[in-house]
Amino acid sequence: MTMRAVGTSIFMQKNPSPRGLSLVEVLVSLGIFVMIAAFMFLAVKEVVLQWKQSERRRSLYEKAVGVVDIIADDIRVAATREPIGATEVKCKFIGDYAGESKGVRSQRLMFVRTFEAGPERALVGNAGDGRNNDMNFKAPGANAPEKDAPEKVNAESYTGLKTGDFKALGGLAMVAYFVKDRTLYRAIKAPVDGALSGLADENNAQPVATDVLYLAFDYWGQDTRDWDTPPSKDVTKNSGPHRIWDSTRGIDASPLNHFFLHRKDSLDDPSDDVFPRKVRITVVIDSSPPRCLFTKLLDGIGDGDTEIAVDDVKGFADGDDMDSYLLIDDEWMHYTKKSDGMFHVDQRGARDTHPKEHARDAIVRTGKMFQRVVYIPNWREDFMTDEAYIERKNAQTIKPKRILDVPK
Repeated sequence: MTMRAVGTSIFMQKNPSPRGLSLVEVLVSLGIFVMIAAFMFLAVKEVVLQWKQSERRRSLYEKAVGVVDIIADDIRVAATREPIGATEVKCKFIGDYAGESKGVRSQRLMFVRTFEAGPERALVGNAGDGRNNDMNFKAPGANAPEKDAPEKVNAESYTGLKTGDFKALGGLAMVAYFVKDRTLYRAIKAPVDGALSGLADENNAQPVATDVLYLAFDYWGQDTRDWDTPPSKDVTKNSGPHRIWDSTRGIDASPLNHFFLHRKDSLDDPSDDVFPRKVRITVVIDSSPPRCLFTKLLDGIGDGDTEIAVDDVKGFADGDDMDSYLLIDDEWMHYTKKSDGMFHVDQRGARDTHPKEHARDAIVRTGKMFQRVVYIPNWREDFMTDEAYIERKNAQTIKPKRILDVPK
């Protein structure tokens, strides 16, 4: 009995019965799993955020390249001189404002462009531009009595080698660019006639891109030395770019009557017309909501407040650079720095807008700015004084003829 008891005791000590985890062990294990899950969640969240930002950046750059390419291609072939032998003056280059709406002035650009072989000869000045061909060619037997003429035209007789079979390539067309309701429009019309300003209508234009928050054009004039010098009210000392342009120099409508080379009674005289050497295109583009970068106002602000409290500043530029702008409703603001939930603004009413009040929870956007400088090969300058111009014009016996109306 003693031996069996001892043996049993030894056996039980070698094979103890299993037991569960204590409460402390469960809590420690649970804490470890929670920490691992939290780290994994943060890592995945950061990856998703970076992916969203990359996708937003990719779509912005794709849209911006398409927009800027279209505008630049048109400006690069702007017509600045009439074809040899032309009797009508068609070439114009007008950059002005579309008027003020909701406290916003929006720039627009209207000009005449050429096509391949367009500016070389007057013959192709109206070619390929949509004019009806009034040269009616009939099939063989057209000189026979009408009752004997074939009912259907023989297409094989149009070889393309006879005059009137096809129109020559090339020609001129009127082009306009403008933004309305944050949509960029391009209008093109041929033949060249009527008012250029008639193109600046969304009903006559093709949408190019949406969520275009800002469009601007700067023109390099004959007194411009760099792009960074702000425009001066004293045009004799103005070495910066110009915001308006009138190639005719004689349009009296505002704001073109403030063009730095404005000359009275010069509208119908193309001999002193001027065209910019270069044009700088500026567009601010964003993705469509809710994919765009945005935040909200925590409190309403007045038209003079410079401390802008928002929900979140993450993703916005650090401040004081080309993208340090905020768009609230229809007002642009420039800020110098950002802090936790705050933008420190140094300029209200930027980018041709006016300061105004904004309600709480108003959407705050920023967009991405893109710029390109386009060189116009056939730019024109004129340094003739007004006195010399008047003397020369009085001596003219044949007055030039224009067919384009002035912008309204």
